[in-house]
Amino acid sequence: MVRKNVSMEDTHLKKLRPFLDKNNGNLSAAIRDAIELADAALEGHESVEDALEYFTEDSAKYPEMRNNLIENGECILISQLSFRWFIENTNGILVADELVSELFNPYRIKSLPELLEYMNKRSTNHGWGIEASLINWEEDKTEVIMLEHGEPSLRAFIAEALSIFLGRYLSFDVSFVQRKSNSILIFLKDYKSDTEIPPGIRKNFGTLDYTFKEIKSRPDFWITLVERYMLHRYERINLNKDAFEVFLSGGVPDITSFFETFTGKAIWEIPLSELFVICDEVISVTQLASEIERTSEGGNMYLKIRHQFSDEKVILKLVELFSKVFRAAGYAFEVKTISNLIIFEFAGAS
Repeated sequence: MVRKNVSMEDTHLKKLRPFLDKNNGNLSAAIRDAIELADAALEGHESVEDALEYFTEDSAKYPEMRNNLIENGECILISQLSFRWFIENTNGILVADELVSELFNPYRIKSLPELLEYMNKRSTNHGWGIEASLINWEEDKTEVIMLEHGEPSLRAFIAEALSIFLGRYLSFDVSFVQRKSNSILIFLKDYKSDTEIPPGIRKNFGTLDYTFKEIKSRPDFWITLVERYMLHRYERINLNKDAFEVFLSGGVPDITSFFETFTGKAIWEIPLSELFVICDEVISVTQLASEIERTSEGGNMYLKIRHQFSDEKVILKLVELFSKVFRAAGYAFEVKTISNLIIFEFAGAS
């Protein structure tokens, strides 16, 4: 046993009061209990100062806050495996506005720095382990939000909710999202909108949002359609009623309006290279052909369309369908068919 004289002021003795009460006023036993508690508190911290800073910040309140949220029914505990499954299987569906508003209070947050400060405080209080910071991208001085650490699925979820808040309340859009193993970079740009989700946010986080809303609105139709496509290995033709009616009457429909709607330009204003891209889109959507390929040789451009039709009349109608588009756009071309291949040649085009 080692005996030493210990000097303490009244403030220290007051802090020892719970330990003294526990040990019926035995100061030595109280100090031993305090040492055991200090040893546990120092675990995971590099110094006494580091531990003191941790326990004087809001993070020390996390267990108490967590328990209160669970007891009052506001939150529940689920495993990381369950949460990860939920996030990964709702990827592409935008987080609902009311959930975004619950995570980040729009009545208190009026600027980007305030949002990041609020985000970091909430992360600390709720044990997310995610840290948000604002950096300037060196190449073009673009403002970039960096989310670091934390569970990857939770980090992805917070990145999406944060971005939607930026679009709804702070007049920002997202030009690009870079996902790394331990961080997510959100590249920002100015955007003014009071109603719609900015297009960059929808592109980076909500590619399936409209699709799932439509499926939920007419589940019987879409479930049956998907089953039919799967059963026939996607060898089905998808046409709107107007085009189908023209085909039934023996004619060839004019689909230039699809190209104009897709680009927002008059057909004669669309570059040939862009026409090729939209042709690929048409084929992908309608399944009128199997494959489309763009090549160049000797200064000429070629568009090769592979199909699975054997009837010569059907093939000629398919040739005329795309020929109408190219003629309306003002491009001169020659066309030939070889077995299951249609080749459009554009001399001197670019």
